[in-house]
Amino acid sequence: MKTALLIIGDEILNGNTLDTNSNFAAKKLNENGFNITTKITIGDSKEQILDTIADLFNKVDFIITTGGLGPTKDDITKTTLAEYFNCELVSNPEILSYLEERFAKMGRTLNDLNKTQALIPTKAEGIINPVGTAPVMWFNHNGKALVTLPGVPKEMQYLIENIVIPKAIETFKVDEIIHSNLYTVGIPESSLAEILAPVDEEILNQTSSNYYKLAYLPDFGIVKLRLSGIGKNKEEIQNQLLIWKDKIKTLAGQYIFSEEDKTNLSQIIGNQLIALNKTVSTAESCTGGYLAHLFTQNTGSSQYYYGSVISYDNSVKEHILNVPTQILDEHGAVSKEVAELMVKGALSKLNTDYAIATTGIAGPDGGSEVKPVGTIWIAVGDKNQIISKSFRFNFTRTQNIHIFAITALDMLRKFIAQ
Repeated sequence: MKTALLIIGDEILNGNTLDTNSNFAAKKLNENGFNITTKITIGDSKEQILDTIADLFNKVDFIITTGGLGPTKDDITKTTLAEYFNCELVSNPEILSYLEERFAKMGRTLNDLNKTQALIPTKAEGIINPVGTAPVMWFNHNGKALVTLPGVPKEMQYLIENIVIPKAIETFKVDEIIHSNLYTVGIPESSLAEILAPVDEEILNQTSSNYYKLAYLPDFGIVKLRLSGIGKNKEEIQNQLLIWKDKIKTLAGQYIFSEEDKTNLSQIIGNQLIALNKTVSTAESCTGGYLAHLFTQNTGSSQYYYGSVISYDNSVKEHILNVPTQILDEHGAVSKEVAELMVKGALSKLNTDYAIATTGIAGPDGGSEVKPVGTIWIAVGDKNQIISKSFRFNFTRTQNIHIFAITALDMLRKFIAQ
């Protein structure tokens, strides 16, 4: 079912209030078979609301609005919808009684302004909001529907899950929407698309009554692959997604680190280490403790992560990690030799089974023609073997630090698995 989210409110449009409602609503609706095709944010303008709803009804089957349902004069959604559907506002006895009871429990009296919350357009079904005062309004219109929700996040979230979705599923025959994800690291989106071109082509040319799609969702060093299927036959969709998922694994398996939604690369490594009963430490220069943060953000990381030496200054590399002054002078801090000696130092000082070292130039200053900003040497290893590799990235300082760390984690993941 084609569904649109219409976010109403000047405070959202001008950036003073963060819109968390549409993200939550889209996720929950999508999980239950509603195909979100449109999301629009508009101000508290009668003309905008009227024009937008008219346009959306030409494109989608189901419209959900949030915002503009309060009792004050700037909340105009209800009166505007009454105008759109050419009907009057009439007090709903059931909702009015609920509001009186709610206010009484709070030791307050329902005043005339609050009583306007019980006014419902005659062409709408008024539904009590058990977690607030603004009722839900459900309009059926030429085989389609529009439903209004308050903009208060805790109210909207409760109502979307407990009232809107169950009622919509009962009202409409909703297609199944199934997603299957893969997470890749160490390969740019464009390169990944080249490798997966045969799968993309197959999905594009499929002739099933179901609809399928492969989406690439990049996020600095990590690309999420999302396979989606929409249709009536759940089992058929699941089987087809598994076929394409296996083909993706065959083509790009070396870059795939997870199929789970709620996971991250440092946790994947943590799981590896727990399974092997091994430990890891970090020696960080350019990442400045960010690797340590990525490890320690995970519950239970104390089982496998021992600590870090943040050797931002060369004197720390020399005196703590035992990198000789001669090596620093000959090769510079950003070098293969220094990165590998940092690993050795971390293994020795922190007494772990594995170690990662990072030394580079995050920017925006400090680069040279030979070693420009974005250059990094990463080394990973254990007491038997150390491997190192140089990379160059071209982002902001914060972004460089993030992708330095993600790249280092991926190197360790592969080293442990070899």
